[in-house]
Amino acid sequence: MVARQKKLNIVILGAGSAIGDYLINRFYLEKHNLLLAGQNKSKFKLLKKKLIKQKYQIINFDRFNITNKNKVLNFIKKNKNFIKKADLIINTIGEQGEINNFFNLNIGKFKKTLDINFFSYVFLIKSLYKLIKASKNSLIIVFSGGGVTDRRDNFSPYSISKVALVKLVEILSYEFGNKNIRINAIAPGIVKSRMTKNLLKSKKKLSKEEIKKINKELINSQYSLNNIYLLINFLLSKNARNISGKLISSRWDKFQNWNKSKINKIIYSDIFTIRRKIRFNE
Repeated sequence: MVARQKKLNIVILGAGSAIGDYLINRFYLEKHNLLLAGQNKSKFKLLKKKLIKQKYQIINFDRFNITNKNKVLNFIKKNKNFIKKADLIINTIGEQGEINNFFNLNIGKFKKTLDINFFSYVFLIKSLYKLIKASKNSLIIVFSGGGVTDRRDNFSPYSISKVALVKLVEILSYEFGNKNIRINAIAPGIVKSRMTKNLLKSKKKLSKEEIKKINKELINSQYSLNNIYLLINFLLSKNARNISGKLISSRWDKFQNWNKSKINKIIYSDIFTIRRKIRFNE
């Protein structure tokens, strides 16, 4: 773990999700100030009971639907003083969407997946930016998913929404007027979650290779969750201060070994972004 003395102000959207709850627990134990948002009523209630404020620690809770623009604006307005000082904003909210051949997909369900996984992020980031644009150091973290860097049959709603999100991350890294605001996407790998559980229920629509891959990765679920936490810590560190607009795998990329030379190469090149790979010229 990267050593830090400063107490951070951390916003986490997705309380009640596997990744969200893991990160909440880790940052809670480090006594950082937390603003937590989610929409699962029962899980949120349990979390509020579990997290008891420690001395000199701020913990605020808010429950709302991220696709409801008025609710999002109310959340931001109510917590504007905390958000203005946010060092870290993490959004883990997302849904798998319908798993089916493209030609059999329900267009309404397809649109819902895009609304949750992409358009809600567009509205949220645009609304948050008004408060954090004068920040001296803010890091925004979102999550990509399977199908972003390779073909994933029967997952077009999920894959397309995540590709759009990762591309938005890259664009925003250039369009943020304040270079002290950074944004990166993390590819978390497969973790034990409600989404994965529902995924395995759709075995008829998954290839044997996909099922085998999921079950194999689930064995390392706790390891994958810890690596997400370690990668976020790395991105908060002084060494990674200028990394922005990148898609980084917490599971497979050896970020622990990145020295100054490697980090500069990452910053000033198009690696760790979505690009067409050319293997030959004709």
